[in-house]
Formats: sequence, C-alpha cells, structure tokens
Amino acid sequence: MKLSARTGVSYFGNRNPRHFLVDLEEIKSHHCNFIVHTFSENDQLFYKYTVAELIELSKNAGLEVYVDPWGVCRIFGGEATSDFAFKNRDVCQILNTGETAPGACINHLKVREFMLKWIDDAVEIGAEVLFWDEPHFFIDWANQKTANERWSCWCPYCQEKFKQIMGKPLPAFDDLRLNSDDAGELANEFIRFREDSIVEFLTMLCNYARSKGVRNAVCLLPHKERRYGVVNWAKVATILNLDIFGTDPYWLWFEQRVDKFVGDFAREVVQLSRQFYKEPQIWIQNFKIPAGREDEIREALAVAYAEGVRNFAAWSYYGSGYMSYIKSGNPQKVWDTLGEVYGQIVRGEWQ
Repeated sequence: MKLSARTGVSYFGNRNPRHFLVDLEEIKSHHCNFIVHTFSENDQLFYKYTVAELIELSKNAGLEVYVDPWGVCRIFGGEATSDFAFKNRDVCQILNTGETAPGACINHLKVREFMLKWIDDAVEIGAEVLFWDEPHFFIDWANQKTANERWSCWCPYCQEKFKQIMGKPLPAFDDLRLNSDDAGELANEFIRFREDSIVEFLTMLCNYARSKGVRNAVCLLPHKERRYGVVNWAKVATILNLDIFGTDPYWLWFEQRVDKFVGDFAREVVQLSRQFYKEPQIWIQNFKIPAGREDEIREALAVAYAEGVRNFAAWSYYGSGYMSYIKSGNPQKVWDTLGEVYGQIVRGEWQ
C-alpha cells in the first residue's frame, strides 16, 4: 500500500535493545513509519553493532531507517562532542578570536576521509537514508551570548582554499567587518566561500552515499543568517544525489510565531523541492514544549501540510522527556499529541 505520508521521529539516549523494544511499540502505535537513529562518534566507537541491532529491530517492525551523524565532528547538529576533533587538533576550525574551536573543518582532507568512514559504518549497520543534520560552520551553542561574535574558519586549509579560488589571501576578521552594518564585498566573498564549501562537502557525501546504495536527506538550519553557512538554499537543493530536502523551523526554540515561521520555511522547502525534484521534509518541534502549549504541534503540522509537505519528522521521541536539557513540560502529552495527528495524516483524514 502506498503511504499517504511519511511520519517519523528521532530516537537517541538508549542503547539497550530490551528497552528499545518497549519504545518501538510506542513508536509504531503513534503512527510513525520511519525512525531516525542517531549515530554519534561515541556510538561509532563503542555501540556500533548495538545500534545495528536497534536498526534491525526497527526494520523488522516495518519502519524505514534514517541514520544521523549526530554531532559528528561538530559539523552536524546534536548535543554530542567530537572525539575526532579532540584527538586531531590540526583539523579544528580556527575562530576569528584566534581560538581553536572544538569542531573540525569541512575543508580539511582528514575530515573528509573520516566522514567517508562514517558513511561506511552507517551503511554497514543498516542505514537506508543518511540524514545530513544541520551542516554548519562552528556555532557555540553553549554560549549564546557570544555565539554571534564568533566566526570561522581561518584554519590553514581554509586559507589555502580561499586563495586558490579567489586569487587572494583570506582577509582578517577585522577587515571583513562581518558583524557591522556596512559589511562590503570582502564579507560577501567570505560568505560565498563558506557556503560553497558546505555545498561541496555535502555533494561529496551524497555522491559517496549513493555509490553505497543509500538515499540522502538534508535538514538546513532555519536561518538565512550569514554566520550559519548557507544563505542560498538553492545551492543545496541542486545536489544531484540528494533525495530529501528539508529544514527544522522549531518555532519555540527561536521564539517565533508557529504559523508564520513554519509556514514560510515550509513554503520555501516545497518550492525548491518542486523545482529541483526533491522530496520536501519539515521537522516538527517535540522538545522544550511548555506545558499547555502542546496544540501548537498540531498547528505546525497543519501549516506545513497546507503548504504541500507530506514528509514529517519530529525531534524527538516521547517529547524528549529523557533529556533534561530539552525536556518538554509534559512529555507524555507532547508525544500523544504528535501520535494523534500522525494517525490522522497517515489514515488520509487530512485531505
């Protein structure tokens, strides 16, 4: 039977297959037909075949399986640190302050080799879709007050690549005036360089993943701010071996109105997906939902659905009730609200 919609949820925090079986029943009963398993560097090092077991159980339950490089190299989204960056300080991004960031640079050859090995492992454990989660240059999530003031990257690889492409040295941060209102062409060149670096990196990953027989999905951060790395989303949507194109407009996280924030980004995702023959996907906030505001989940889904989205994913399982940093006020109600709406969608009641 052809699915009327794709409905999924991310899953992390538990690596015990016995306990996962209980959660898996809940995931099925809440009308999910795909699951996004996180596969961090810690998982890759110590839980690889345990995650493979979780994936096999997911497939046996009839779920399609995405695998997410959660926090890998600190290039992708997720509350996970990078062992690779810690052990290989030469691959790390260099901030405008001269500090070494705790995240690797996408332009470093060793990083690209490491990511190809990550793909090999993700395919080995059973991934059907590789989910490229919020690719970006370093963002200091833990220090929001200073995050806007920190830019990267001035590592030797970025300096050399910039010089090869632009025919001139990478300017110093003060010369770029990135945080000022009068930023000029030098700043624009730096922004384009970062953007093109991310697109080139994603293209390489998608091409290699396709050669391994798996599909590719990307979720761009819901921003057009220059410091996040991708301003022109069409550059990502044009990647040939990218199958699913989306974003995660978490309205409460960004303190925005659900209707406009979700609607505007869903509309752009659908338009670009139609133009470049991708499947549009929107992520729905299921974390940090204050008690009493659970109905906003229904509203977000309705807004995205009205724009033409039929592939939905939620971050994360059970209202993120198992992670204090992003726990919802009433995780059970968040989870049940999502499940109720998912049920209506997959039964074709939303037409």
